[in-house]
Amino acid sequence: MKKSHILTGILTICTIALILSGCGSSSSSSTSSGKKDPQTGETYPKTMKIGLMEGGPESAILAKEGYLKHLGVKVKTTTYSSGTSINNAIVSKDLDAASFGVSPFALGVSNGVSYKAVGISYVESGNIEALVSKKSITSLKQLKGKTIGVTFGTTSQYALVKTLKKAGIKTSQVTFKDLSGQNIVAAWKRGDIDAAYTWSPALNTIEKTGNVLSTDGQLKNQGVEIPEVSVVDTSFAKKYPTLVKKYDQAMLKVYQLVKNNPKQAIKDVASWEGISESQAKSQITENDWLSGKEQASYLSSGKLGSILKTVEVFNKQQKNISSVPSSSTLSDAIDASYIKKALK
Repeated sequence: MKKSHILTGILTICTIALILSGCGSSSSSSTSSGKKDPQTGETYPKTMKIGLMEGGPESAILAKEGYLKHLGVKVKTTTYSSGTSINNAIVSKDLDAASFGVSPFALGVSNGVSYKAVGISYVESGNIEALVSKKSITSLKQLKGKTIGVTFGTTSQYALVKTLKKAGIKTSQVTFKDLSGQNIVAAWKRGDIDAAYTWSPALNTIEKTGNVLSTDGQLKNQGVEIPEVSVVDTSFAKKYPTLVKKYDQAMLKVYQLVKNNPKQAIKDVASWEGISESQAKSQITENDWLSGKEQASYLSSGKLGSILKTVEVFNKQQKNISSVPSSSTLSDAIDASYIKKALK
């Protein structure tokens, strides 16, 4: 399996950022709004930079419902196609907060990205991510000797390897191609790959002409949990804890819409991702969305820490990282205090 080059990507991004604006400080804090954080007395940045995840239903609802307009500062959102891109953006100080899968979060922690998990919007289930094969392939066993497209360093890569292992297939028995969602679609149409593990909107495109062999929902039923993690840059959180609390509160509004008005949530996802409402439905109705209290428990009980350790061990086995971070490093990357304050 090819190694995920997250650290190389981070260094490259930093080099470019140094030339353009300086990688060592966040542009969001270079100018101020004049308002001050009531907890720390720090003057708020003029802009809070928040990342949205392509194919992320929580991102779709945040964007379509305008929940980020009431944080108390101007918000700039940028959409990213992978968790690795979000990691790079946080390192280069182009982002203050974002929500993405636990696998890229684990890679970030192991590579020294300075951020903290402050929320868990949902645990992936249903077919939010899925393994799709050519029509001629009807079982997982038939994937031996085949070429599979997947975006390295993502929850899809993690889910794919877990799926193959449960089917008794070694990674050495297949060929992985590191492809973005758009490139998965292109490779699928050219016939360059026999299968792919991916998420919307690429998933919705390839499943029209393929067979769905496995999903995140099936993995969850087999005991493999893949949470969607909200993260905030550590220095930003220390200076502006009130903004982090309000970011968590915006995420809680997403949960409330999903539970109280799922039809609207489905419309938001369909509109934002450019897919039909029938295709968007499972992202709302099948994911395991967590309430604020459930999120606080997930963060403080050690559950996320345990999953994070499992993913780090996986990354070491896949040679994505050279060593598994210490327990204290993993613990330091999780902070339940913000979601608890958001509930008050």
